[in-house]
Formats: sequence, C-alpha cells, structure tokens
Amino acid sequence: MRLIVVSDHSLVSEAVRMALASRGFEAVSLAPPSGRGGHRDFTMRVSRFGPAVGLLLCELEDRSLLRDAVATVSSVRVRWLLLTRSRDTAAWGALFEAGVSAVLPMTTNLDTLAGALTQEAAGRPVMADEVRVRALEAWHEESVQSRRVAGLMGSLTPREMAVLAMLHDGLTVKLIAQGANVSEGTVRSQVKSILRKLEVSSQLAAVAAYRQMREFALAVHDDE
Repeated sequence: MRLIVVSDHSLVSEAVRMALASRGFEAVSLAPPSGRGGHRDFTMRVSRFGPAVGLLLCELEDRSLLRDAVATVSSVRVRWLLLTRSRDTAAWGALFEAGVSAVLPMTTNLDTLAGALTQEAAGRPVMADEVRVRALEAWHEESVQSRRVAGLMGSLTPREMAVLAMLHDGLTVKLIAQGANVSEGTVRSQVKSILRKLEVSSQLAAVAAYRQMREFALAVHDDE
C-alpha cells in the first residue's frame, strides 16, 4: 500500500517512513507545502505517487501550526491520519473538518499504526464517531466565539487597538503613556473604553480576547 508521511521534521518523517516500509508499506516522506508554489509542487508530487493514505505528523502548540496542518490536509484528496501529542480537541475538529479521518497519539506503536493505516485505506473506521463529533463541536464553538470577539474588536479605534496590542505585549499603562507622550490618565481612559467595547471587566480579559482573535486568525488564514 502506498502512503505519504508528512512532517516539517525531515528526520522524524524519514524514520517513520522506514519503519512503515519494514511492514510492507511503499511510503515516501514529504515536507509540508509552503507558499503558493510549494502547494502546487506538493499536490503534483502526491498526485504522481498516488497514495492511498496520508500520515501527518504534527504538533499543534499554536494556531499557526494548525493553519499549516489544515492547508496540508486540504491540498490533496487522500485519506489522512494525524499523529500528534496534542490533546487540543478544537484543533482536532479543525483538522477533521479539513479532511482528517482519525487522530492517533504520537506514542502509538508501529504495529498499531500499521493496522490503523490499513483500516483507513480500506475505508474502515479507525476512530469512534463520538470523538469526531465532540471535536467538531469544540472547533465550531471556538469559531463562533472567536468571530464574536473579532466583531467586537472591529469597534475599537486604531489608537485603542494599538493600546490593546501593547498591553498584550506586556507594556504597562505608564510605559504606553510615556511612549505616546500623553498622560497616564489618557491611556487609562482608552483602556476603559476598550473594556467597555469588548464587554469585559479587566485588562487580563481584554488581552485574552486579543490573543484569541489573533490565534483564530492564524488558524483560518494563510498569510502567503
């Protein structure tokens, strides 16, 4: 059975490829696509090889990695398995939505992995439906909440957005005031306006909302 092993760590993907070759798989290891030209090249190489299954090795520590994983899965129509240490249910949901069929822990032993790949190639379920449903629900809930936050962010003035970004970067009201050559009272008034518009009661909550908006944007948009 032909399969592709995709990871941005070439030594890891090559080690997995060789291990699966010892179980009779005809596998090639590929780096994830990057940039428009990279996506075209990746798609062409996969199409020429004609794999039955794709195995994606990916950590999902932040939403930029999730974005890249979604782009990889979406770029070719094969049955995908994800091998990861991540327990981020919402991130799993995003990848299920993109086309991943099942998620396995990075600690999965070789025989279990080979069996899962064989099942996947045959169209047999590898993962319980309820896990997929919960993950998709978690991703959709995150999407709804993040879009709501993005909508509230749209009501901020450019100056208020700049102040919020500086708060996110760890600057104090005093430092923000000094940098803008305004009084601390002016900055405090701007912060109060930010909290009111974002419908939160503290700077910490406002910063968390800003971080959520940025991470969601990273997950769903390609910056290329």
